[in-house]
Amino acid sequence: MAEKKRKKGNGILFGLILMGASLAGIWKNEHRFDYAKAARDTVPVESVDDLGPGAVFSHTGSMDQGLTLVGKYVQSFTGYLEIRRSAEIYAWDRDEDDDGVSWSREWMSHLENNERNRGLKKELDSDTIRPPSYRISDLPVESRRIQFVDPSQSIPPGELALAPAGTSAGLVTRGDKFYLAKGGSDQLGDERITYRGIPVPPVATYFGAWGTDIAVAHQAEVKEGFIADIIQDEGILHHLVAGPRETALVTLQEHLARLKMIVRIIGLVVCTIGGGVLFSSLTRLLVFLPVVGPLIHRVTGWLGLLIGFVLGLITLVVAYLTSKPLVLAAIALLLLAGIVLLARNATRKRKRIQENVAGTLGHRPSSTEMSELEFIQLWQLAAGNGAISPAEQRTLDQWTRRNRWSPEKVAELTQRAGREISSSTDREKLQTLVRYALADGRIDRKELKTLDQAARWAGIGKKGLRQLMSEVQTA
Repeated sequence: MAEKKRKKGNGILFGLILMGASLAGIWKNEHRFDYAKAARDTVPVESVDDLGPGAVFSHTGSMDQGLTLVGKYVQSFTGYLEIRRSAEIYAWDRDEDDDGVSWSREWMSHLENNERNRGLKKELDSDTIRPPSYRISDLPVESRRIQFVDPSQSIPPGELALAPAGTSAGLVTRGDKFYLAKGGSDQLGDERITYRGIPVPPVATYFGAWGTDIAVAHQAEVKEGFIADIIQDEGILHHLVAGPRETALVTLQEHLARLKMIVRIIGLVVCTIGGGVLFSSLTRLLVFLPVVGPLIHRVTGWLGLLIGFVLGLITLVVAYLTSKPLVLAAIALLLLAGIVLLARNATRKRKRIQENVAGTLGHRPSSTEMSELEFIQLWQLAAGNGAISPAEQRTLDQWTRRNRWSPEKVAELTQRAGREISSSTDREKLQTLVRYALADGRIDRKELKTLDQAARWAGIGKKGLRQLMSEVQTA
């Protein structure tokens, strides 16, 4: 039992972490540093001589197609800005869920620490290879913290020559990878290496800042923390992009849009999963209840997925709107314009109804007289079918209490209602009551409830009342 409680607690914590991290990532992603805009705002310069200390600028020029990078397991790479070496090991992956523990053999970048992987050792490592600096025409650019947005391409082993470290390690070519076979059962412990590189473009544009005799990263925004690292929001402008300035700006904008969309999708997926894990863990012990337990547990899991998705979607929408002041201002203006139009329309309708009432009465009634007229119509509707029922009397009493009339006042109005009762139909009486109610331009919740009750007395119901109200406002 203690073990099951521990697992339940871990599931709850894991679900909360997933949801919290994904919501934070979704929010920060919409407010991330806009390096595409920062690049557009830079001042183009033709020569290094035009630069002053700390200047944020852009520069376009040619690049050396023979740029050579020295490898570790291979001798060198020619014609690449950056090389990414990915080393993987074939080992056991342990996965635990509600159904228990499952095992699978997979290629993984890090050797998982579990009981089946004891005795295995990862000998090859991953790395990113760059030169100390780049040169665009006469502009030197520091490679530290450099940002690339152009696509990389796979580098086949056939184009590369092994270095002594690769030969001594026992690397051989197998397909599109370098392979290290260790002779273990089922190939467990075997390793492989793949290389990807970004080709050196003939012409490139740099966006960044000028330091001391070299272009360096411009820290436009301070970005710290775990979430910023996950969504790759470094807050710097230090980008080397293929093509002339305008082409490079388009590439930057497309890369930013693609990156934000990827984070949005991943964030929503993780938040959805987190909600499912959280709610499933909260009801895990219910599976031990006969018949209904597993069903409730399954339903709450699906409910958690839905809640996680909706919560993530709401966060995304709010974050997007708050990150776009112009969009937010446009929405606010549209809402304001809609409110103004509705208010003007309501004013026109109220004025028209008031003129109609004044024409019928021969004068413009006060608010007190309108309440009295509404009571008279309400009483006549209640008395239209004979004696007033106790329920109808309660509605009339509520009206009198609402207006704080004395018993003498109520008696006077009741006598007047009896004297002025006409041969008009209940629908016509209700129409007159609606006209009086709308004359002041508003109907509060209690008044609307009274009208609903009067509509039942007249036998037309709520739907008929709404249609009648529409007719009165458009007459």
